[in-house]
Amino acid sequence: MIREFIRFRKPEFGRWRRLMAAVVIVISAAVSLQADEPYARNRSYDLQHSKIILRFDVDQKKVIGEVIHTLTTLREDTSKIEFDSVGLTIKSVTVNKAPTKFETTADKLVVPVAVGKVGDKFEIDIRYEGKPTKGLYFILPDKEYPNRRKQIWSQGESEDTRYYLPTYDYPNDRLTTETVLTVPASWLTVGNGKLIGVTNAANNMKTWTWRESVPSSTYLITVVAGEFDEVKDSLHNLPVTYYAPKGRGDRLPINYSRTPAMIELFNKKYGVDYPWEKYAQVMVDDFVAGGMENSSATTNTSSSLVNPQLVSEYATGQDDLISHELTHQWFGDYVTCKDWGNIWLNEGFATFGETVWAENHFPKDQSEYQRWTDARHWFASVNLYSKPIVRYDFEDSSEFDGNAYGKGGWVLYMLRHQLGEEAFNRALKHYLEVNHGKNVVTADFVKAVEESTNTDVDQFFNQWVYGAGAPKFDISYVYDNTKQRVVLIVKQVQKVEGGVGLFRVPTDVEITTAAGAHLYPIVASKQTETFSFPGSAEPLMVLFDKGGNILKRAEFHKEKKEWLYQLKNAADFSDRADAAVALRSLKEDAGQSDDEAEAKNDDVIVALADAASNDKAWGVRAVAAESLGRLGGPVAAHKLIEALNSAKEPWLRARMVAALADFKDDKDVLAKLQNVAEQDTSYRARAAALQALGKLKAPNAFAVLNSAIVTDSPDDFLRNAALRSLGSLGDEKAVAVLREWVVPGKPMETREAAIFSLARLQKDNKEITTQIASYLPESHFGVRMAAVSALGARGDASAIPALEHLLKSDDLSIEFAPMIKEQIAHLKRPAKEKRDGHATAAADDDDDEASADSNPGGNRNMSMVDERLEKLEHLMQEMNERLKTIETRLPTEKH
Repeated sequence: MIREFIRFRKPEFGRWRRLMAAVVIVISAAVSLQADEPYARNRSYDLQHSKIILRFDVDQKKVIGEVIHTLTTLREDTSKIEFDSVGLTIKSVTVNKAPTKFETTADKLVVPVAVGKVGDKFEIDIRYEGKPTKGLYFILPDKEYPNRRKQIWSQGESEDTRYYLPTYDYPNDRLTTETVLTVPASWLTVGNGKLIGVTNAANNMKTWTWRESVPSSTYLITVVAGEFDEVKDSLHNLPVTYYAPKGRGDRLPINYSRTPAMIELFNKKYGVDYPWEKYAQVMVDDFVAGGMENSSATTNTSSSLVNPQLVSEYATGQDDLISHELTHQWFGDYVTCKDWGNIWLNEGFATFGETVWAENHFPKDQSEYQRWTDARHWFASVNLYSKPIVRYDFEDSSEFDGNAYGKGGWVLYMLRHQLGEEAFNRALKHYLEVNHGKNVVTADFVKAVEESTNTDVDQFFNQWVYGAGAPKFDISYVYDNTKQRVVLIVKQVQKVEGGVGLFRVPTDVEITTAAGAHLYPIVASKQTETFSFPGSAEPLMVLFDKGGNILKRAEFHKEKKEWLYQLKNAADFSDRADAAVALRSLKEDAGQSDDEAEAKNDDVIVALADAASNDKAWGVRAVAAESLGRLGGPVAAHKLIEALNSAKEPWLRARMVAALADFKDDKDVLAKLQNVAEQDTSYRARAAALQALGKLKAPNAFAVLNSAIVTDSPDDFLRNAALRSLGSLGDEKAVAVLREWVVPGKPMETREAAIFSLARLQKDNKEITTQIASYLPESHFGVRMAAVSALGARGDASAIPALEHLLKSDDLSIEFAPMIKEQIAHLKRPAKEKRDGHATAAADDDDDEASADSNPGGNRNMSMVDERLEKLEHLMQEMNERLKTIETRLPTEKH
């Protein structure tokens, strides 16, 4: 699942979903009736098949259902069958067609059965109805949004299927399904498996029947119905279909048409052909996650339907989302984790699937860039470091974190690098063939690797999966001219405690002299160790872990001339990018002013400018541009403007424009930003310029932003950027403008942008706090999340009661409850602690390129609250650009 909003990535790269992992894992969710069960349940029965028959009272947001479960007992003493069921009114139950009594509790339906022997078979027919608060969602028009298309969709992961269907709601069981949906005749539906037929029903309705013959877990059951456009595609004989809310079908091909090519690639790489009868992708409004890999039928947020005029402005389009969810059809659906503690077997593999696609479809430097930034984001999420990937110490859904996703993907990349691609792919194939249709734990994958490659990988998994952290290296070298040897000193400086130990990592050291480059394999495994290599002359460049194939943090002590050589000459993306980052620190470490930095580092500015304009990888050009911004000063600003003038890729231009926001009181920069904001051919560059003008508090910024607000652009792209920028600008005149755009009836993403900016202004104005809090009860997921984040970051403790009231709602998704509680905790935290500690997990998750904690040429006077709001607002912007409970325990009822 793209939980997400759970992943870390800049908007141009599509992995925004990891960002929200940082928020989710900061703090435990509220104590609630339902929390993910860490360990697999003991089962008393095997659920084999469910026939699910649903119709809906749309106006009442009500489901009227019947489910016929076929199951067999697993224990001799089985006298009752328990189904997970929350908030549903059970009308009747029959066992083997005979009416029976039953009991309900707040979270169970208990059906008595005759005690018999293991393997006894029962058919249990349950009729019920209810108004689900989770699990099944009704998206309907209302007075503020009368043109919204009607949609009903389910979202079962982790344990929310029970809110609309009485069933066994844990992943360690598998079943086939038949789904029968009766809906208005003009609607389309999507269910698991193959469409068996569509028949006319009374009252201008139609009944759709879907049948899934390949077993999967109940959290992967999908129900989608509503007013949709459909586009049909195929791969050989496999039906591939895409759905969008009616009126947006023209966005489907341009965003999703690479799906068949992905399936074909994954068939080859994973060694097992796509295992389901079809592949559907349904884009729905107000989705509570980024994407969900229901077996044979993924549900994605409609925010992934990028306007055709904007599609070309993103380096990888929607491919990260699509490849992630598609990989789940093998890893997560065909083979499923046995318990939530092993969720990385689903999410880490799906994240790795993004890498597999990027490596094979885009230029090499794209996947290298993504891997490099993923590592930096993971290390920036400091609260992940002490936790192993496989763990059971959670009481909410915090297992869906950056370890399960980002680190999990990195672990698979490292395993492939260590084994070799051929052996690794052989292991994937064996793992799928041996375990298909089963529920697995990490030991099953380890066994498959060892059986297929004859390689012992216990130590690898013990340190990377069962252990915590990653190595932090301190590296230096000396050249012994007498012996003509290069002596490399490698120290592991991570604190060895808890699950964090010393790491054993095979890697490569490259030493370049005037005679050429030589590669030496080594194994680093001790706290301090020395490696000696031949060297006919003093090295021009020494690289540790050439190409960046280890998840690590490394401080390599080098002279400036070595970093300059590395930036220009290193063959691999990561080594050149590391040099670009290291060179910016020459000023930061010295604490120099811009003028001092320019005087002492002219050669650094020249080198970074050359890289920003001419490096073969756009990612290095972006990092070099941002380093120029960090160095600051008029010369660096001039060089950055020159690089921007020559940059063609919209995603690169946007990054360079954003870097110009580091130069304060530079007339040339302000003039360039205004020119870009008003005239650039790239909407993303224009949006970045609008936000930069606000951050720099340009004298004419308010007028420029107001003009952009009334300018039409695809999906209000420029308007939303201008509204976001008003918060950074800090002009009190913006309050009236923002209050106009936050109200219901305005476009959702526009409201979200305005909410964040409004929260940054007049922080002592209780009316603004009250106004933002008034949006918490809304049904629109993005607006609610924006309001929660904005209130927490605003710092006004008067918002606490409203947030606490929201926390008691019974309709909170598993991502949302922890986020609310984190904001409450922040508001309750003493002011000094807020200043001294991390502002938010989102801040922890910012990489060096995005963070505001080192901004020599820019605005150093932003308050902690403003910084927190800017980071949270940026996070929400990424979500929107790329994709788009406490239960009351009831007394037992007997029937």
